[in-house]
Amino acid sequence: MSIEQKINGDVGTLILGEEIDLDTSPTVRENIRDLLTSTKIVEVNLANVSYIDSSGIASLIEGMQVAKEQTGKEFHLVEVSNEVMKVIELAHLDKIFSIKSKTGTEASSSSATPEVSETEAPAASENVDLDLKESQTTETPQEETSPRVGRDDGEDDDKIKFKR
Repeated sequence: MSIEQKINGDVGTLILGEEIDLDTSPTVRENIRDLLTSTKIVEVNLANVSYIDSSGIASLIEGMQVAKEQTGKEFHLVEVSNEVMKVIELAHLDKIFSIKSKTGTEASSSSATPEVSETEAPAASENVDLDLKESQTTETPQEETSPRVGRDDGEDDDKIKFKR
């Protein structure tokens, strides 16, 4: 992990790079706390972060909470890389954090995209039709309906039934 602090008046910027994980998150947490004691506004630049795990997210959340507890302090994320933004959105923290800007680009240093052969299994993010019986039938197209969730009130226990 690379880390750099810059202070310009009341604004302290923490520039992070590479990976923020369980090993490096205590350093991030410590640097955020240092900037919060010496400046009014803390901006965490995540443009060069290619990976962040839950401990890294926890460090950012703690920084935001400490800033809120102190009168007149602000905490912002700036130039958030796509990799970090995906994790933030997945955890629905994009509604919690003050995000000033996003990079819109990948933070990884290699620009080459890996080639995937046709024999490899699809990635987890790809849409895969798991219902082979429906996808192999070509006789009559079935009406698509969204799944319905309902409670079976006929029984005493709390079971939820999914209907298509």
